[in-house]
Amino acid sequence: MEGLGMVRYRLTGVTAGPAGAQWERKDDDREIARRVLNMLGDRRMLWRDFSLEIEEHCVQSANIARQKLGELMDNPEGSSTMAQRLQAIQRHFRDFVDEVGPSEQQWDRHRSPYGTDPLSVALGRLRGLVGVHIGELAAEHDLDVSEELASIVPDQAGWFFERFEA
Repeated sequence: MEGLGMVRYRLTGVTAGPAGAQWERKDDDREIARRVLNMLGDRRMLWRDFSLEIEEHCVQSANIARQKLGELMDNPEGSSTMAQRLQAIQRHFRDFVDEVGPSEQQWDRHRSPYGTDPLSVALGRLRGLVGVHIGELAAEHDLDVSEELASIVPDQAGWFFERFEA
């Protein structure tokens, strides 16, 4: 029944007086996906105009996302498929931090001869990679995505946006 997106419960206690039981809701993959999309929706670095971004803020935001994804991976109720997806998203944020880095010297080493700044290049790569996961999570679990976050989901033959057309 897990595959049907049903909410699961765990028995946590039984009372002997007037017959009763205590239940605790268990998170399923849909709930974990909802939490991931909500968290990513708050990462302005994923959808804000490149020219308005500040390197230090992006690195801080990426590190927060990595931490929160790690916390969600610790949920024992999630499937191995969900854990693998979360690890992949976390890896994209880690790669972004490694690429951008906090060092000003690193910026000088990576200046493009074509005039593109390394932050914009790294953000573009992160948005493209994470956007695929966002679209797949939303489609697999029938979840809504904010307009801002949906802006980074690639439209591959309409596979994502067809679902939201009226």
